[in-house]
Order: sequence, then C-alpha cells, then structure tokens
Amino acid sequence: MRILLAKHAGFCFGVQRAVKKALELAREGKQLVSLGDLIHNQRFVDYLREKGISSVERVEDVPKGACVLIRSHGVPPVLYQKLKDRGLQYVDLTCPFVARIHKKVSQEQRNYESILIVGKSEHPEVVGIKGWAGPGARVVGSVQEARELPALQSALVVAQTTITHALLEEVYAQIQKKAQKSVLFDSICETTLERQRETAQLAGISDAVVVIGDKKSSNTRKLFEIARKYCKNTFYVESAGEITLENFQNCDIISLVAGASVPDWIIEEVRTRMSELEKAQATEEVVAAQEAEVANQDVAAEQAEPAVEEVAVPQAQAEEDEDDFASQLEKTFVKVRRGQFVKGTIVQVTEDEICVNIGYKSDGLIKKEDLALSEDIPLTEAYHPGDEIEAEIITLNDGEGNVRLSRRKIESQLRWKELIENLDEDKFYDVTVTKVIKGGVLTKLEGYDAFIPASQLSLKYVEDLSIFVGQTLPVKIIDIDKRQKRFVLSNKAALQQQLEEHERAIFESFEKGSAVRGVVKRLTDFGAFVDVGGVDGLLHITDISWVRIKHPKDVLKEGQEIDVKILNVDPEKKKISLGYKQLQPKPWDLVPEKYHVGDIIEGKVVRIAPFGAFVELEPTVDGLIHISQVTNRRIEKVEDVLSLGQTVKAKILEVNAEKRRISLSMRALIETPRQDEEGEEKPAKHAKREREDSYTLPPVEEATTSLADLFKQAEEE
Repeated sequence: MRILLAKHAGFCFGVQRAVKKALELAREGKQLVSLGDLIHNQRFVDYLREKGISSVERVEDVPKGACVLIRSHGVPPVLYQKLKDRGLQYVDLTCPFVARIHKKVSQEQRNYESILIVGKSEHPEVVGIKGWAGPGARVVGSVQEARELPALQSALVVAQTTITHALLEEVYAQIQKKAQKSVLFDSICETTLERQRETAQLAGISDAVVVIGDKKSSNTRKLFEIARKYCKNTFYVESAGEITLENFQNCDIISLVAGASVPDWIIEEVRTRMSELEKAQATEEVVAAQEAEVANQDVAAEQAEPAVEEVAVPQAQAEEDEDDFASQLEKTFVKVRRGQFVKGTIVQVTEDEICVNIGYKSDGLIKKEDLALSEDIPLTEAYHPGDEIEAEIITLNDGEGNVRLSRRKIESQLRWKELIENLDEDKFYDVTVTKVIKGGVLTKLEGYDAFIPASQLSLKYVEDLSIFVGQTLPVKIIDIDKRQKRFVLSNKAALQQQLEEHERAIFESFEKGSAVRGVVKRLTDFGAFVDVGGVDGLLHITDISWVRIKHPKDVLKEGQEIDVKILNVDPEKKKISLGYKQLQPKPWDLVPEKYHVGDIIEGKVVRIAPFGAFVELEPTVDGLIHISQVTNRRIEKVEDVLSLGQTVKAKILEVNAEKRRISLSMRALIETPRQDEEGEEKPAKHAKREREDSYTLPPVEEATTSLADLFKQAEEE
C-alpha cells in the first residue's frame, strides 16, 4: 500500500487568514462572536469555542460588548449597517478574493441589467455577493436554471469561488444565449482550481481516494464529486475514526485529499491512521510477498513496459550479453517524453537552428521559428555554444533521428510572468482593435489576447462597434485571466482618467476673481451651467443680473457665449462658482449718465411712506417724491393723491448716485394759481378747490426736513 497526500490540502489562504486573526484576538482576551461558523468544520468550530470564540446566526443574538467576526465568506452590506446600528465592534475577515467580487459587482451593477451569480443560492458566500450586487442580481445554480432565464439586455456573470470551472463554462454558455451582451468575471479561486485539478490527477492513478472534510463544506463536496468521477472507490470522511481496513483491501495506491476548511492536525490524524493500516496490511502480506518474490522477478522483467507517453532510454533489451558496450551506453541516457521540459547544453548555433545536448541518444534541435526571437536578431548573436538552455520536447523524432525542441511555451511563460509582475494598474497601454465579437472587441496586449467589453469602449454608448476596428486606443487593465492568459481592458477607464486629469489641470489653472469666456450649456430654475474650458461651472440665478429675475432664460439662452467671473474654485469637489452680473455695470453706476436735474420722468409708484412716495424709474433705481412735492396744496397723507401701482410724471430735483438718491417733484409740474391785475386770486371753479387753495404751501427750500434726511429715514425703514 502506498499513500499519496495532495500537495494542496488543508486551509486555503482565506480560511488560514481568518483563523490566524481570530486566534490572535482570542489571546488578547477579547469576547469574540462569529456571525455563523467561522469555517465549515464542526471539530474546528468546537476547538474555537474552547478558545472563547462562539458563533451566532443573527446580529440580534450578539451579546453587548462582544467583538463580531465576519468570516471569510463575507456578508451583504445590510449586515454591516445592522452592526453599526447596534454600536457593535467588528473585525472583517472576508477573504480578499471574495471581497474582490463584492467590489466588482458593486461598481458594475449600474452598467448591467442584471448581475448573475453562478453558485448555490443558500451558500453564505453567494448570499453576501448578492447583497452587494443590487436588486437586479440573480443566482444561477445549474445549466437548467440558466436555460430558464428570461431574455436580458446585458449581464455581468460572476461565480462562487468554490465551484468547478466546468460548471461555470457550461452555465455561461447558456447565459450567452439569453443575454444580448454578457461579460464573464472569472472569480473562481485559483487555489480552488489547483485543488480540483490535483484531485482529478490523483484520483486517476489511485485505487482509492479519501476525501477529508466537513459534510457541510461546499468546496470539499466538489472535491469528492471530482474524485468519484475518476475513482469509484472514493470515501468522504470527517475524521480518522471513519476509516477501516476493509475499505482498502487490494489497494496499492491510496490518495488523501482535504478541503479548504480542514486543519492540519485532522489531516495528520487521517494520515497516521492510514499508515497504521498500511503497516497492518504489510504484516499480513509479508510472507506471501517473500514466497512470490523470486517468481515475480522473471515475469516482471519480461512484461516491463515504459510508462504512458514516456520513452525509456535505453529500453530494456533482451540481450544475452549484458556487458555489451552499446547496451551499457544506452543505460546512461536520460528518459524523455513528449511535452517534457528539459535542460541541455548548446553545442552548435547556425543561422536557422540550435543544436542542444540533452543527455539523450539523439541531440535536440530548436528551429528559429520555435524561439520567439525577433526577426532582426541573428541566432548567432543571441545564443552561444556552451550556454545552458531549457526547452520543451515537441517530438522524439523529427524524421531525421533528432529530437525537436521548442522555446515558445517557456518564453511565453517567462514573458507572462514578467508581464504580470511588472504590470501597473494605473498605466495606459496602447492597443489596436482587430475584431468585433459579441459583447465587445478583441485586441492584443503585449502579444496576449485581450477583450474590451462594449461598455468599456467609450464614455458614451456606441451602437456600431465596427468603428473601433483598426483604431489604436489607450486602455487600462481591469481584469486578468491567468489561467487562459487573457486580459480584460477598458478604454473607458483610460478616458475617464484622462478626463479627470484634464479637469484637475483646468481647475488648478483658474484664479479666483479672474474673468473667462464660456458657453451656456444648460438652464435650470436655480441657474445656468456654463462650460469654461472643458468643465462646467454653476452660474447661480442671483449672480446673473443686478435685477431680480424669475428664470435664467430671461437673460440667457443655451449656446450663448458670455464672459463670466470666477467667484470660487474648489478643485477637490470639482466645483466652480461663476458670476455674470459682476462683469456688468450696476444700475446706479449709470444713473449720472441717464438722469439729470430738470428731466421729466415717468414711473410707477412702488412704495408709499408717511413722508412721501417712491417711484421706480427702472429696476433697482427708485426716486422719492416728498409729501410736500406731491401737489401744490397741503395734504395730510400721500394716499390722498397717490396709490400703489399708479403711473406718474415728475421732475428731477436732485441726483446723488453716490448715496443712491434721486429727488422728484410732481408739484413742480403743476401750474401755480394765476392772479388778476390787482393781485387777487381768481375765484375757484369749485368750492372744494377754494378750500384747499386757502392753505399756503411753504416753498421747497423752506422745508424743515431735508430730502437727504428723508432718504436716510427711508433706508432705515
């Protein structure tokens, strides 16, 4: 019996991170409560409880004063709000890979009709993702559920980190039939993929497989399903106590696989148990093995064959003379196979190929086209005899007895590794669009396939994507498919950044108090938006005119070019306050030019005071008719002669623009009573007129109160 332990077994990065932090906090003496079991392993949950880390299912059940642990699965935003509302302290242990999905769906929910999450709807990780994805999010758990989806305009597809890549691909194929535009954000954890691949490989060479993990663990169930696919003799156990020797009779190779929520000590328990069974079986079979050893040696020698896809050099030769020189020489050769990566020494370099000694009976040849070398670089300059080189075996015999080698895959991997290590997420890359496909366009980035979604091609919606073919666009990297070595790019992100940088430069160039030229873009009830050098500034309605206006359209119209003054600049908030009236003369500044003593004006009575009436000459410019200047007779009240809204004519007696005062007189326009030759007044036509004329009005210059005093009194009122 031979026991093989999977390389990727036990805690994944996210779980390990959460457990480590939780235990650190426990050692500090904090009262810790996890929202749900910290990991899907009951034995380890019991262990955590012993360390003082309990768990509850609802925020309402968290005791006061406790620190809440948000497990690696993550939670929806509503739970964060509940914690804040209760005033609870919390530590966020969400796996960074899961948090990356939260950020993605949160940012993109407004750009798609629906966010589709491939996974199990009841899984806590999926519940958390759905909470961040907005009201249009849906969970798709199977290919059948994907077929039952309604027609969609656009969809962003993400996945539960622990599902199989095969399921994701099958589901996404159906989604593409339902959505006019779909984008796949491959969110399956790389560690999960490695576990799944390794499980499939081990199961394919094993007589039995033991999958270790809690029955509630989703990722462990996936490993069990994969193992069962390749090895029917697969067992799902939670502890070493479930393992018995009867299950492994006649098994030569047994593989151990563990889920991401299994601690090392549980794996070691199972491994120890399997070792005990191995020893027990070996004891029972040792006698039989000894008896059969001699007989089996001859049979084994006759039946020995090289492994699949492997060439043994030298092959076993049934030679009578074991000391034959040629046979002994072949025994010194290495074993090679197609697809293997080997290292060798360059023995010769020509213009077209490199000859490499790889320790095999035939030399390896690398053609120039298999070196991924620039055409203008000669092989003799790039490579030299004696240099060590690594290459992939393409074929063991090229027809001339040589092993054909290639550097393309290795160089591609090196370039990819170097590219990934040196990528700058804030850097712009220039790419040329080559083809339009469903949902976007294709291009190349540093020689690798790249996709630009339609939503990321421009700041505005573009219906005909063919206009981009042949164009060179500045792009930013928004996602990397490391498995397929593909990029997802965004021209929109680059344009947005360029726009922001342009706006920042414009904002920084503005000086408070300076005048600039702008174009009225949009009118609203509260003002106008004016384009000043590529950014919009707000021209408030109160800063449009010195005269009160009901709406900006009373003065301005869209498309009009105007000069405005910079009243305030806030580069951080990207706000500019503008003024239009500030560059226009104030009405009172023009009064000395427009109004002169002796002029006859016409205006409307806008206000009546005990001492006189104010007449509007134009908006914001009023003149005062003192009560003594209303008529040529004595009156008790101004209202006896004048009323609000009445249009009157008057003579200007005084203009003082500095103090904003204009004195008016209606009396000056009324003829004084004529006298006869003997100096006596002519009889009045009416008795009322006779009574009123019996009062003598004092001349203006004899008035006890000055007009200046009256204006001052009016201003104070």
